[in-house]
Parts: sequence; C-alpha cells; structure tokens
Amino acid sequence: MAIEKMALINLIGNLEDLDDTLLACLRSGFFHPEVAIHTTDTSHGFHVLEGENPYAPLLTQARRLSVDLDISLHEVPFSADGYTPETVKAYLDALQKQSAALAEQKRAVQENILQHEQALIQLKHLNGLNISFDDIFSCRYVKSRFGRLPRDSYEKLSYYDDRKFFFFSFDCDKEYHWGVYFAPATKAASIDDIFTSLYFERIRIPDYAHGTPEQASANLTAVIDSEKKKLSEIESEIAVLRNKEEEKLLETYCIICFRHKVFEMRKYVAVLGNRFYAVGFIPKAKDAAFAKEFEPLKSVSYVSKPYDADPSLAPPVKLKNNRFTRPFEMFVNMYSLPSYKDIDPTSLVAITYTLLFGIMFGDLGQGLLLSLIGLIVYKWKKMPLGRIMIRIGFSSAFFGLVYGSVFGYEHLLDPMYKALFGLDSKPIEIFDTSTTNMLLLAAIAIGIILIVTSISINIYLGFRSKDYERAVFGHNGIAGLVFYLAAAFAIVDMMMLNSGIVNIFYVLGLIVLPLLLIFFKKPLTTLLTHRGKAFENGIGEFIIENFFELFEYVLSYLSNSMSFLRVGGFILSHAGMMTVVMSLAEMVGAGAGPIVVIFGNLFVMCLEGLIVGIQVLRLEFYEIFSRNFEGNGKPYEPATVSYQDLDA
Repeated sequence: MAIEKMALINLIGNLEDLDDTLLACLRSGFFHPEVAIHTTDTSHGFHVLEGENPYAPLLTQARRLSVDLDISLHEVPFSADGYTPETVKAYLDALQKQSAALAEQKRAVQENILQHEQALIQLKHLNGLNISFDDIFSCRYVKSRFGRLPRDSYEKLSYYDDRKFFFFSFDCDKEYHWGVYFAPATKAASIDDIFTSLYFERIRIPDYAHGTPEQASANLTAVIDSEKKKLSEIESEIAVLRNKEEEKLLETYCIICFRHKVFEMRKYVAVLGNRFYAVGFIPKAKDAAFAKEFEPLKSVSYVSKPYDADPSLAPPVKLKNNRFTRPFEMFVNMYSLPSYKDIDPTSLVAITYTLLFGIMFGDLGQGLLLSLIGLIVYKWKKMPLGRIMIRIGFSSAFFGLVYGSVFGYEHLLDPMYKALFGLDSKPIEIFDTSTTNMLLLAAIAIGIILIVTSISINIYLGFRSKDYERAVFGHNGIAGLVFYLAAAFAIVDMMMLNSGIVNIFYVLGLIVLPLLLIFFKKPLTTLLTHRGKAFENGIGEFIIENFFELFEYVLSYLSNSMSFLRVGGFILSHAGMMTVVMSLAEMVGAGAGPIVVIFGNLFVMCLEGLIVGIQVLRLEFYEIFSRNFEGNGKPYEPATVSYQDLDA
C-alpha cells in the first residue's frame, strides 16, 4: 500500500541551454512537467514561449512517405545531434521526389486495373449479344441502353407493348435480367423515364470496348494482364527504394518525433528576459541520477525541493506495488487515484478481491482453467485483466478444494479427504441446511470485518491529515466505528448469545452517544479547531439536515452489511447451477452426457464468472472504497516520446 515519494525540481538557466535542458528531461523518462507560468507572477514579466513547431510538418511528411514506401514506423536507435529542421527537410524532400513519382504511377495503374476489372464483370453478363458494340453505337436514329432490370419489373414490360422500344435479355439470375433496350432517338427520353420507373440500372460500356462482348472481354483481359505486369515492375522499384532508405527514414522519423516533443515541452516553461524557469516532479529515488544530467550545462541551476514546497502544485501519484498486487492497480485506477497524502488501497483490493472471488466461485477445475485462460490472454494479448484472472483462478481452485467441487462433481475428491484427513466426505456440504445458514452468517461476518477495516483506515488517514471531524466524529470515524461494532454485537447477542451485556447503559454509552457525536460533528469540530461557524445556516436547518443525514448513515450500516450476503448467495448459486448441469447430463444419457458437462461448465464459467467478478468489484467500490477513499489524486505522467502516433 505505497505511493512513490516525489521531489519537486526547479530548473533555471539561460535560453541558449533550454533545448538541451528539455532534452535531458525527456531522455530521463521520469520527469513529470508542470506549467511553470502558473507558479510565477506574470506581472514581473514572465511569459510563455510561443511559436509554431517546425517539426510538425516534417512529422506529417515522414508519415506520408512511410505509407508510400510501405514502411512500418517504429522506434530505432538514433542520435539527434547535428540535425536541424533544414537538414531533415532536405532529406525528406529528396526522398519524396523519388517516392512520389513511383507512388503516382502505382496509383494510376491500380485505378486502371480496377476500372478494367469492373468493366469485365459487366461485359460477362452481355455475352449473349452477337453484334459488335461499334455497330450498335454507330446508329444515328436508334438509341441503346445496356443494363440490368429486376425480374419483377421484367414481367411488367408487357404493360408497355404500345410503346416503341425493344428489350433483349442476354443473361438472368435470381434477381435480375441483364440486357439492352433499343428506342427511337426521338422517343429516347420518354422510354428512359419508363425504364427508370422500372428500376432499370444502366451499365456504361467503356469507350475502349470494341467488337462483341466476348471479343471485348478477351481484349480487356489482355490489357489487365499487361497492367498487372506493369504494376509488378513499379512495386519492384518501390521495394528497391524501400530497402535502400528504410533504415535512414526510420532514424529520421525518430529524430523528428524526439525533436517535436522537445519543442512541445516549451509550453511548460516560463521565460523572463534571457532566462527560463521549468518545474516538475520526479521520483525522489531518482534525484541524484537526474541531477547528473545537468552537470554539463553550466548555466542551468538544478534545485531539488520537498514535494510540498509549492502549495500551488499538487504532486502526481505513482502507485508502487509488488508483483502480486500490481495487476489490481487497474481496479484502483477505474475508481480514481488516491491523493498523494492518502494510502494506496491496491494491496487491500488485491487481497479482498482475490479471496471474495474465490469464495463465491469455488471450483477446483474451473479455477485452474480460469488461471490458464488468464495466462493465455496475458501472454497473447498483453491484457492486464489476464494477470488478475491468474490470481483469482488459483483462489477459486483453493476454495474448490474446500467445497470438494471439481467441474461440478461434488464428491470426486472424497477419497483424497479420507486418505489425507480421515474424513468420510468433503469438509463442507453446501446444500446441507446447517451449512447454508453458516455460509450466510459467515458472509455477513466477512462484511463486518471488511467494513471495520475500511473505517479503521479512514480514522488513520483522518488523524494523519489532522482532520478530526473525519477521524473522530464522522460516520466513518471513531464514533461510527463504536456505534457499528456495538450495534453488531447487540444484534448477535440478542439472536444467539443472550449474555445480558446489552442493557440500558450499553445502549446509552455505545449506541446513543456515538450517534449524538455524529449528529453534532460539525459544532464539535468547530469547538476543537476554532475554525468556522458551528451553525452556519441556523440551528433549525442544522437539525433537519443532520437528522436525515444521520438516518441515512444508520441505514447505510445495515445495507452495507447485508450487501455481503451476496457472497454466501453466490456460493449457493454456483453449486446450484452446476447441479442443474449434472442433472441434465444424467438425463441425456452416457452418450451425450460428457458434451452437456463440457458446455455446461463453459456456460457457468462465462456467465457466473462475469457476474461474480462484477459483484465483487461492486463490493470493493461501494462498501469499502466509499468509507476511506477520496480519490482526488493526479496521475503521474512523465514526459515521453511516442513513435507510433502522429501527435507524439
């Protein structure tokens, strides 16, 4: 449960060393920049450097060249020394001159091939025409239209027998008749309107189609073959150019990205006269190594300060966790980052999420399979969720051993229990009445423990930040903790123990008094700290507002505790669903039974595994996080260069 300690770094130097300073910050990979102008007084003359980034158009040009040459952009070793926008532009312009000519030839040939292939498809539907296109198009008094007509429209042509046109069908399929209609030139417009109303789709015969459709198709096929050969030759020339220039283009691209980012970092710098001022955070452990980066820069003053040296700057939060808990940072980030002065809840989430999921989804076989799937997902897709699946899968397998469940077979492990522990059957029989009640009570007990833990963390954080309302009088403070524990014990005592401890003094001292402290938390805090007014909006409004607030708190204690009943409920639900699967397998017989078992297990894993995962996350967010986690931290975002995106 750790947050990386930060140090506040101030960098002051001459403008001629600004680029080298920013280069050092960027090379380090751990400098989190802040906008320096926000920490200065602009009335003293501080201003932000302005100007258009000279590397932005070069970045766009390099990306276009990579597309033309079919080069995948990625990071390669490079040295940015000695390069200027002018030298980079000269190289890119020369390369673009060679590439553009080949790219334009390639595009033109590809367009020709596409056009010819589309025309060839259309001509194949007209192979029944034994007349030359040249003869048809040379007619002066008759107009012809090639195309396709829907089959239902073809049947309607008989309605127009009195009109002067002829339609000849050369080919047909389930939807269309392919053919041509002829009409007198003087009537062509009205005949065109008729066929338009019949959804006739005209096919434009290309000017270069001569002879019959068969002859035109043969000619086009020869032209396409010739164009493809030409395309292959152009692609060979591009490949030669690509092989020759790929290494240098990638190096140039990385230099551009790097220099582009350096120039972009100028927006964080404040300038006064010939001096610049930069500020940012680094991990405290990196302080000594970072300071050495600026030793060659004689004009640059490097000053390391405590993280809270400047009240206007909130330190960024970088979570620091061990190998087991690190994957669960994903859940913390989904909720929000803790503030720098709070506690990182990742360790608590890792332990509670893993245990609760295993308890609710206990099955030895399914748990191990879930871990295997998680390993595959992480190794193949690099998904962070895969690492979480590995951990909760093993937890499910462990509790599956406790429940004696293996892919729904509830008594498969009985011989093992007898051999190792001398038991006649598995330790927990879930559907036994006494066991069911015990599971539900245990679920509530787990909830009480987790809620008490969350309140205790909140009390600690309240004292650490000297927020006594939060630590002592709040519903998640000492008063709330005493009330919650006293009320929980009173319920247990009345239902099970009958010890006689719960009497009028118990109620007044441990239940009523804490509620009064919560009710009057604002006035009591004001009295202790001598800050603010006890009743800012009057006593009447204070009483009404705090009465309903207190009522809500009491209900939340009850509802939060009862929420953990779902832990026991899902144990029963999982076992019940697997019982249904095994019953269906018995009903279909020995032949289809294994198939039912396999698909039934997969169905239960997918459906209930997803639901349990969401429900445990809900318990984390609403029952645990809500009691101690304010989540107003600022993410740690060190300045780095991306070699994949245009806006690196």
